[in-house]
Amino acid sequence: MFRGRWQKVWLAIATLVLASIAFAGWYRIRYSMGVARAFEVNDPRAAQRVLIATQGSEFKDALVVELVAHLEAREAYVRVVDISALPGVEPGEWQAIVILHTWEIGKPPAEVKNFVARTRDSGKLVVLTTSGAGDFRLDGIDAISSASVMADVPARAAEIEARVDALLSTR
Repeated sequence: MFRGRWQKVWLAIATLVLASIAFAGWYRIRYSMGVARAFEVNDPRAAQRVLIATQGSEFKDALVVELVAHLEAREAYVRVVDISALPGVEPGEWQAIVILHTWEIGKPPAEVKNFVARTRDSGKLVVLTTSGAGDFRLDGIDAISSASVMADVPARAAEIEARVDALLSTR
């Protein structure tokens, strides 16, 4: 009798562990971000230079399209990269740095957290953080927080554009 009870306990524990692993895998597949396509717009020798570091998602891709169109009309040089490229970015090369990222499993991606920590005082950052509820953001930085709602793309893009324009006007 005692042996049968322990078998049931271990079976229950094993079932919970397997269910947790399956849920974590499903969650990561369902909500993980893709790798953003890197590209450049306008002349790299332009006086105004903007870096956009992003993750691949329908919402972020739509924001990038809007922002690039706005900056292209200003004749600013724009480079779009995946956030995984942030460790190699030299902030001194840019007048504005836009970061579009998702809050993942209770925290920002490590590349974003580390980059913001080393450039926080540069006065060049425009950060948009997406999350399910749209209310997470990095501490100590004036970031935009949003849910990834496609209907909100024009408003969020306008907000980012206004911040970037302000940075470009002062440099």
